[in-house]
Amino acid sequence: MGSKNIFVISKKDVQSIALKKFGEKLGVEELEQVKKGIEFGLECWEEVVIDAISEVLEYRKKKIR
Repeated sequence: MGSKNIFVISKKDVQSIALKKFGEKLGVEELEQVKKGIEFGLECWEEVVIDAISEVLEYRKKKIR
């Protein structure tokens, strides 16, 4: 798998959503505020990853049986 990212939210993604949902692009300072909001919202990312891994391993166990 190498060092590739599992999940990334790019500035382009954010701008695309801003245009699609709100009809306008964001400025540099606004993008920084969005970044902070996303970081705050994803503080529990480790728990999300643990849950996802658990689901995959549980599926694997059921598949093997």
